[in-house]
Amino acid sequence: MTLKYIKISLAAVVLFTITSCSNDYLNLDPSTSIPEEQVFSSFESANSALIGAYDQLSGYTFDGLFVPILSDIMGEDVMINSVDNWNWFVAVYQLNVLPNYVFAESPWWLGYKVIADANKIIDNAPAIPDATEEQKNQLLGGAKALRAYVMLKLVEMYAPAYSRNPEALSIMLVNKTLTANDESLPRAPLSAVYEQIEKDLISAINLLEDNDDKGFLDKRGAQAVLARAYLNTEQWEKARNMAVDAYTGLDLVSGTELLSGFNYRNSETIFTIAYTPEDNNTYLSIPSFYYPVSGYSSMRANNNFVDLFSTSDIRGYSFVLEPQIDPNRYLIVKFSHNQLVGNAERISIRASEMYLIEAECEANLNNYAEAQDALYTIQKRANPIARKSTSTGQALIDEILLERRKELFGEGFRWNDIKRTQGRFTREGDHWVKFDIGPEDEDYYRLTFPIPQSELDANSNISESDQNTGY
Repeated sequence: MTLKYIKISLAAVVLFTITSCSNDYLNLDPSTSIPEEQVFSSFESANSALIGAYDQLSGYTFDGLFVPILSDIMGEDVMINSVDNWNWFVAVYQLNVLPNYVFAESPWWLGYKVIADANKIIDNAPAIPDATEEQKNQLLGGAKALRAYVMLKLVEMYAPAYSRNPEALSIMLVNKTLTANDESLPRAPLSAVYEQIEKDLISAINLLEDNDDKGFLDKRGAQAVLARAYLNTEQWEKARNMAVDAYTGLDLVSGTELLSGFNYRNSETIFTIAYTPEDNNTYLSIPSFYYPVSGYSSMRANNNFVDLFSTSDIRGYSFVLEPQIDPNRYLIVKFSHNQLVGNAERISIRASEMYLIEAECEANLNNYAEAQDALYTIQKRANPIARKSTSTGQALIDEILLERRKELFGEGFRWNDIKRTQGRFTREGDHWVKFDIGPEDEDYYRLTFPIPQSELDANSNISESDQNTGY
């Protein structure tokens, strides 16, 4: 699978009917759909379906825009501008998302559409008549990794932290193709969903090889997603091992390359999501919202966050004061366009994140020297005069979490990092909506999205009483 095949993916997307966990949605059958038996009559058509399933991630309501943007403006480091915001993401920034808002509805439904398409590939790939064993493994592994990737995104958004309650209600566990005659599914406990994610990714790791096209999850990509899942569930040794496996053999980009605009894959890319003009994401894309010119250009950096970067940290050059554009707040130039508005790639997983996972896990395992080494790998690349940490215990963990903020801002991590660690959420400085809440406070529920109202209305096994706390 190569990037050029993305151009045909929109045709592949319509190979499957639009499905969800609820019977009402399972009855939809667009006139452009192709009978399932034809899709899986050959490896070529089945592979096109897998390409189409992956391409859906680039949609603006999922990883093309909504998910990474939501995941940062529900933190304290970046914000949507208070003026000229085109009314995009304001309710999210205010932590005031209701069950019928598009920001809660759209990622849910597109996520389950991708899961449904992955399920059909998983269920049918073993019987494709002209596929070799290697090709069947490619289809199965790619689809299982994709299903796990999306489930993990959904569970981070719509369920409470695993560390708070592993048996809390989370999302629907859809691990097979559903038909109109199947009963609607209830919300599954977090533990069951993470078990499925782990099972899918271990299978994918065994089925897949590493490949050069990072537009699809390969073996290394599956290892990285599993490292994230183990991190969320505080399985420190497993998370560390998967993270090391995922980055081994990759070269980190240089300090100066960190300022290249993050608009295309680089040496440390593990998985990337392309959104091009052909995908109709033009203005609804990460560079459009972040880059100061050409596009919506409405993302800003909090002044207190900018102050965390030393003058010798090259990442500090990602922030610019330009009074003619915004006289009050810092612009962000970490993400740029590739000549055309919205023509870029969003690097979804890179090796730097894996080093930081390794550092956090080693610190939690009391392996302080190893944690300091992994942390220093990231720090010295950005700051040539950085000194290796001598901290231990919680102080070292706090340093690592701070480094995650500085290295990964804008890439879609802060929301989940606050929630998974049950950290205090404090907005200060030039934020135009401030918060200071901890897990003991009633308003902490805002860090978990509501289950969409459309799901409650359509699903006979989920009632209002099953809605997340606070909604």
